[in-house]
Amino acid sequence: MAPSRFFSIFRQPYRVSNQEKQSPSRYHGLPWIASPVSQAEDGFHFYRHSDATPMELFFDLFFVANLSTFTATHQINNVHALCAYIEFLGVIWFTWLQVTLFDVRFARDSVFERGCKAIQLGAMVGFASAGSRFSTTVREENAWAFQSLTLILAGSRALLAIQYTVNVSFLRHSMRPAARGVAYTALVFWAATLFYVAMYFAFSGRNGLRARVWSVWFVLFGVEMWTVTWLSLAYPDIGFKDTHLNTRMGLLTLIIIGEGVIAITRIVNKTVRPGGWTKWSFVHILGVTTNVYLIWQGYFDISPRHQLGKVKQQLWAQLHFPFHVVLILLLEGSQILALTLDVTLKLRYLGETLLFVCEKPRPSTARAVALIRSTIDDMEIPFSRGATQEWAAISSLLEALAVQPLCPDRETFDYEYTADLFNDLTGNVTAALFSSMEILPSKKVDISLLTNQQLLEMYMKLLAFVYIYFFVVASVSMGLLAAFQVLSRRHEIHFHRNVSMTVRTILAISLASLVSFASYFPLAYSFMTSPIILYAFTLTLLCGKFSFPASVSDH
Repeated sequence: MAPSRFFSIFRQPYRVSNQEKQSPSRYHGLPWIASPVSQAEDGFHFYRHSDATPMELFFDLFFVANLSTFTATHQINNVHALCAYIEFLGVIWFTWLQVTLFDVRFARDSVFERGCKAIQLGAMVGFASAGSRFSTTVREENAWAFQSLTLILAGSRALLAIQYTVNVSFLRHSMRPAARGVAYTALVFWAATLFYVAMYFAFSGRNGLRARVWSVWFVLFGVEMWTVTWLSLAYPDIGFKDTHLNTRMGLLTLIIIGEGVIAITRIVNKTVRPGGWTKWSFVHILGVTTNVYLIWQGYFDISPRHQLGKVKQQLWAQLHFPFHVVLILLLEGSQILALTLDVTLKLRYLGETLLFVCEKPRPSTARAVALIRSTIDDMEIPFSRGATQEWAAISSLLEALAVQPLCPDRETFDYEYTADLFNDLTGNVTAALFSSMEILPSKKVDISLLTNQQLLEMYMKLLAFVYIYFFVVASVSMGLLAAFQVLSRRHEIHFHRNVSMTVRTILAISLASLVSFASYFPLAYSFMTSPIILYAFTLTLLCGKFSFPASVSDH
């Protein structure tokens, strides 16, 4: 067989035979490579899936597993950690987006497509390997991570360029305008590949630009996304009409919300496991659970149930990046706030115990120390999880208290010494509780060198940062829900739609105004140590829900 005839076999558009129409379940075997074009009575059309394929869902799992791994190794405890989190999420999210934009239009199950998907999954694994050293600044010790990431990005774009190029061969005879648009898309990814390869050498350099050269990635991400968008509008045949792009976005959102469910199980394991359920652990976990449930309900209540316009569909898809960012940060912040409430409650019990042993009639020193020790034991702090230094200090302090008068008269040396012992004991228990909850300060410090006041201030700064970013992203999430509602136009009645959008905008402003509490420490502290902080976002979600009744939205 001549080579030209051999390759022409692969370029033949798929024809639906009468036999296949009569027996659609008949299996014809997995082709080596499949055309995205099908031929019907009215001409050539792209084959369209009505829903996500198992291969696409499997790729989504790798995305979320990558995200979970990065979350486990990078706690958001300062501005630099927050920026690094968003940057790494951008690397894997925009890679996922470009793969998705290809899959929903051109992917057909075949040996070639499965091979490409295996390489794309390998890229996700590569992202995870470099994520452990990712930060906002390129330094000598982590330059290899950025070099690895830029090579993986180059490889993923080269693979997309190959996939688009292969599809040109299927389209150039049957759908010439579409072939031209796909060819331009392939050129974009070939050019992007060269840029990523060039960046590898930029990370290798030792000039001052190396520290921030990773920001060029996001310029390329924007160029890729908007060029693909523009070409899909300029060549309608390769647009996203009748694709399942909305479904893909909704499924990824659902999987990310599922991360919030995993966070709930972590909270239960850390707070309920030690002493069983209490009324306060129930209140804290209920607050986080309600937030996750209402986020799920609020998003899918405004998801489009019909095909959006060309521009609206692109805006809908692109707005999911900031929405997924704030969603992940919101769920992570809820977890930290709930665990902080549990820590605060235990410290309050310890403080009440220290006051009780000095009230008349005072117990004996041995009985008082035993009572303090029992209070700490009831917390069931897993000291083996990075709090061994605190455990040694607590044991030493309890031994020192056992040979000291616990409540001496004021203005005596014993009073000052005992007060210092109490402060050091409270400080070490505080550090042990936060460490056991995996809530760590931005810098590793030796708590033995800090006073109790300095230690509390260190954790208060951490919690103040979490408080600020939690309500900032909560505000942004409400604003994005309002934007999604405008794009989806689920309300047929303009008045209802306008009222709902206005209510969500006002709620977004209200959430942002709560950040001002941080400027007055007593108010912020009382708010942060009260369960109402978890229900502030719940109440705003409920108000937004009531402004968008399901009975109207589902018509």
